[in-house]
Amino acid sequence: MNKAFNGMKTYLTDWKNLLTHSIIGVILLWFAIFAPINPYIRIGVIGAVVCFNIIRMNYLLNNN
Repeated sequence: MNKAFNGMKTYLTDWKNLLTHSIIGVILLWFAIFAPINPYIRIGVIGAVVCFNIIRMNYLLNNN
């Protein structure tokens, strides 16, 4: 359980994740205002970003 909390803490404090989620958030907000998007597509995009970040972090942590 402690490993899961440490992993979440690392994920949430990584500056690359924060930057990526901020950029995606601004883009989705812009689209929501000017071109409404299906909520399922929004959830899918956010889920894909999270998955790619987890894969990236695991790849980088295993290479160090």
